[in-house]
Amino acid sequence: MVLLYFLISFNFSVFSQDYLEVKAKSGDGLITLFERYGIANTNENVNSFKEINNLTKTILILGKQYKLPILVYIYNDKSIRTTIGNNDYNYALSIQKYNEELVRKKIKPQDFRVDKHLWIPLHFNPTQTIIPKKEIVLRERNYPIFGKKHETVKELDHSLYDCAFYLISGHGGPDPGAQAQKNGHTLSEDEYAYDVVLRLAKELIKHGAEVYIIVQDPNDGIREDIYLQNSKNEFYLGGKEINRDQRQRLKDRSSIVNELYNTNPSQKKNHHAISIHVDSRITKDKQIDIFFYHAPSSSEGELIANTLLNTISKKYNEAQPGRGYEGSVSNRNLYVLRHTIPVMTFIELGNIQNYRDQQRILNPNNRQAIANWLTDGILDYYRSR
Repeated sequence: MVLLYFLISFNFSVFSQDYLEVKAKSGDGLITLFERYGIANTNENVNSFKEINNLTKTILILGKQYKLPILVYIYNDKSIRTTIGNNDYNYALSIQKYNEELVRKKIKPQDFRVDKHLWIPLHFNPTQTIIPKKEIVLRERNYPIFGKKHETVKELDHSLYDCAFYLISGHGGPDPGAQAQKNGHTLSEDEYAYDVVLRLAKELIKHGAEVYIIVQDPNDGIREDIYLQNSKNEFYLGGKEINRDQRQRLKDRSSIVNELYNTNPSQKKNHHAISIHVDSRITKDKQIDIFFYHAPSSSEGELIANTLLNTISKKYNEAQPGRGYEGSVSNRNLYVLRHTIPVMTFIELGNIQNYRDQQRILNPNNRQAIANWLTDGILDYYRSR
């Protein structure tokens, strides 16, 4: 087999014209692009893609032209074997089926016998034929934790099918977290963070993700109220009581996530923990945009946080032109960031003491927008991998 690949590579250099060039579309990541053109997502293909495009990373830029590890031959009107200088019949048949499948999917404009352009992936396995990817059935499932109105969740796609998320809302149980007063109501951090977590969980599930909600309240699903009444009913996934001691609470949360990670029966490829909080500052007039922490020395955590930051900045520019966005990404030596095995993103939604930030978390439509935007950022990140 090694010799066969050598011969193929040798003949490519003699008979091939050039690499196929394509333009990155909206939402394209390298995996998405490879799937569209029937390229196996292997280290060999990824490294070839980076080499022929002089790239160090695989994040694609919208509208930019990229060369794919697909060589374009000028078909000689005789046969595939004489066109590419390889007499292996099964290999030629596989190449024919590959090209015909791309025409059927309307990826390749015309049959190679018509436009004379024969496409051959650089690292194509000659012992295999291209088999169209099986369609995954989109599911409709019930999640009572979201409440009666929201419990039925219909999947839209499986963009996050290989991902497991561990969502933690800050505080809970005996600890309401940061608090503020507004119009005779007490605003409690744990209630608003929990509502955003539920909304985020639902959005992630819509894209096929496996989601674990670490802090749960049996009585409060997704709520459409402005003022969310504080309660102490929250407990941990699995029924464990939330401890009054702050350090023990942090240990418990990390331990639960780590145990789920180590025993995850679905063996998802990507694991991501997210902890959501609402900040409180001594200066109540200080407005704070959504900002992010990642663990020190976590390059993946930093990349995820920056992707979320960039997505939210773009969303604000679209929704409120001229508003500006002053969110940030930084590393913090927080317990949960250091002791949670899956990469973690720690998110602060704003200052509960500031009246402008209060609109961000009090208005249920805004809480939903936060969940939507975070989901878009997560999709952007995993599509780019």
